[in-house]
Amino acid sequence: MNSELDKRWFAIKTRQDFRAAEALSQQCDEVFFPTDIVRNAAGVRRKRAIIPHVLFIKTTEQHALHLEAEGRRDPASAIPFWIYRYPQSKEIQTISERQITLLRLLTADDATRCEIYRKSEFREGERVRVTAGPFKGYEGSVQRVRKNRHVVVRIEGVCLVLLPFIHPDLLEPI
Repeated sequence: MNSELDKRWFAIKTRQDFRAAEALSQQCDEVFFPTDIVRNAAGVRRKRAIIPHVLFIKTTEQHALHLEAEGRRDPASAIPFWIYRYPQSKEIQTISERQITLLRLLTADDATRCEIYRKSEFREGERVRVTAGPFKGYEGSVQRVRKNRHVVVRIEGVCLVLLPFIHPDLLEPI
């Protein structure tokens, strides 16, 4: 019997992200597929993936590898996907609960972009740590995105995320 301690988060890449989210939710302990609602030019609302073709599944390593192999072996009956692996390694990459929590916070409906007001205090590329609030303890670097400076947190090998607004008083250089 697999204990809760054996269950980890894994990032997967698939060409069929919506179908995969539905199918894997029946086979994994949890599936996290960040989406939002957008309107096209005609005003029609539709759901879109925030990180296209990427989902996060929580299960055991053995079960994740089994599901990956099953999808490759029989794409007609299973959704093919690939588990992210560490660079220069065949070992599959685990995503920490802390990083999943960050992604959940950032993809919530009320998330807004992060902008640092007193820009002169933080230089581009400078490493910073959030000292309070829901993002306390997260570390990232100051980057210019669309002419504003943001705190960017890296989820190694998967994506970069911009934190929502964080007042500069809650940031410290590291």
